[in-house]
Amino acid sequence: MGERGQALVELALVAPIMILLLAGLVQFGIIFERQIGIENAVREAARRGATQDTTIALANAGTNATWTLNELQTLLANIQAHDASLNIGLQACFYTPASPNATDPLGNHQVWVTVTAGYKHPLFLPIVDLIVDGIDGVTDSRLRSNASATFKVEQEGDNNIGAGACAP
Repeated sequence: MGERGQALVELALVAPIMILLLAGLVQFGIIFERQIGIENAVREAARRGATQDTTIALANAGTNATWTLNELQTLLANIQAHDASLNIGLQACFYTPASPNATDPLGNHQVWVTVTAGYKHPLFLPIVDLIVDGIDGVTDSRLRSNASATFKVEQEGDNNIGAGACAP
């Protein structure tokens, strides 16, 4: 009878720790899954934006930036259905870099598109909350994360749009 009682005491001591470890693994698994989804959406929106014709007219770059941002929001729709805090820092920009590498072999300026998105993932485990708030520097019970992708817009001719246009 004493051995069964000892096992029960050991279980009572170890079970809370095991439950916290399991819950922490689940929390970080959900965060990791959401981050992968957001990174894929950002990369796909930038890839789609890179197919748009961006002529030397800056207005066309602005229209393309708005179109690309709308594509990003459409791609994020499934993730946003679970959490309304995902629309943080969504931006799409078309621009000509200032670096000397920003020209093709013919000397034409190249246009690039950069798409960024951020979100604050809610945390449901208090111990994870304390650790993550220490990492991201903001005490809000959420993990702040960002994703960004940059692609060169494939097009013919010289399209120096300079600083370019962003949406929003």
